[in-house]
Amino acid sequence: MKKTFLSIVSILTFTFSFGQTQQQLDILDKYYQKALEEWHIPGMAVAITDGEKILFSKGYGYANIDKKKKVDGNTLFAVASNSKAFTATAIAQLIEQKKLNWNDKAIKHLPYYKLYNDYTTQNETIEDLLCHRNGLETFSGDLLWYGTTKNAEEIIAAQHYLKPTSAFRTRFGYSNISFLAAGKILEKATDTTWSTYISTHFLKPLKMNRTLTSTNQIKNTKNVATPYFYEDGKHYEIAWLNWDNIAPAGALISSVNDYAKWLQLNLNKGTLNGKKYFSKASFNQLTTPHINFPVRKNNEKTHFKGYGLGWSLQDYQGYKVIGHSGGYDGMISKSAFVPEKNLGIIIVTNSLSWAPSALVNKSFDVLLANIVDGKDWSSYYLSFKEKQNKSAKEKLQKTEKERGKFKNQLPNSEYIGTYTDKMYGDVIVSETNGKLQFEMVATPIFKANLKHWNHTIFTFRFDKNLVSLPQGKLWFDLDQNGKTEKLHINIPNPDFYFEEFEFIKKN
Repeated sequence: MKKTFLSIVSILTFTFSFGQTQQQLDILDKYYQKALEEWHIPGMAVAITDGEKILFSKGYGYANIDKKKKVDGNTLFAVASNSKAFTATAIAQLIEQKKLNWNDKAIKHLPYYKLYNDYTTQNETIEDLLCHRNGLETFSGDLLWYGTTKNAEEIIAAQHYLKPTSAFRTRFGYSNISFLAAGKILEKATDTTWSTYISTHFLKPLKMNRTLTSTNQIKNTKNVATPYFYEDGKHYEIAWLNWDNIAPAGALISSVNDYAKWLQLNLNKGTLNGKKYFSKASFNQLTTPHINFPVRKNNEKTHFKGYGLGWSLQDYQGYKVIGHSGGYDGMISKSAFVPEKNLGIIIVTNSLSWAPSALVNKSFDVLLANIVDGKDWSSYYLSFKEKQNKSAKEKLQKTEKERGKFKNQLPNSEYIGTYTDKMYGDVIVSETNGKLQFEMVATPIFKANLKHWNHTIFTFRFDKNLVSLPQGKLWFDLDQNGKTEKLHINIPNPDFYFEEFEFIKKN
């Protein structure tokens, strides 16, 4: 069944009445609460805005379960990769000021910038950095920065060893390191830090007074959500992990009320409250597809998908939708706005789920197409996720059944040592009280006890602050003399590719 709004001039650009618009918001309010419960999300906040003011803002559930702290529109969550649009827009400002050019080569500004071959290294531009088309696989190299002690220059230089999966500029491959490089170019062009620039040019003038640029600022801030991971009917609290070494790609922490101001600026294409932040020409450059995605058979009424510069792009219900998602340890966010309808939405959660994407779809069904009793996106995504979880569990069970009865072929002393990957650095295998353990030196949070599984294969799982990562395997290759020669790590997950590393034992 479809229902229509009646006119409200001051609230939405739809020509519908306040009463019926409020009815739609009431319907969405109930749907958001339903999804919170279905996905076992501890806390969530939603804001819907036009280009002038917030139309709807509400918190659901708890910012912290044990302390019973409730979420409201000012509760802070990591918005992670929603930070990328800030970086791209900052670059656009500098281009307007003639300090940079979209076609500037990255290596011109960062002499240490190097990719898998000379051609790509010499030709990748700032524009390429901001639209993920350098030929690398999505998330390739993320283990170089995630939780590591490596600085930005070390991370960018180390990507030289990453192997491409497609030709340069032919296919989308989401790269956090590319946005880190863009941030370093910004810093060099302005002689200031990314954090200072973003605060000075966006956060302060937009009065986003509660938006943080680093987890280091949390200790002096109130009303901050706690990240969680849900597994086997229980919520596990996750510690905030510092992302300063990848800040231009994902460091921002914000509330829906604050982030709505950023959406308002973009709905107005660069000018808000009489202040011009960037030109309409820059807005068009940022929100034009620079690399396209294949559109597969689906029920989203989508005809194109692509990526601009710091923004994801697609059509939905007949309108161009601009937005981004953000994934942090124990937090997922989703933003989207439709300039044609003067409408924007931001959803933040303190758990890992696909719920924000489902809720954006549902919101646009109601607010763009007036479809109230349409597809239940939350149930649809949840059903797909449950099938995925079942498949993963069956695969693990099958693997366990295939395990042989072999004992450890080597004494523990044969595994002990330091193993080095040319891109990452060292992994140390040691023994305590007759038990083996390993640690990835550059990533202090990556350490675990090893449990023998079969042959020279061991299983492990990281501690509670990394519960979102499942059980993994670590195995050793032997040389022709039966001595350990190499070490490999694999953890089945969609975000980190441990298999990109090959650790060779030091003599």
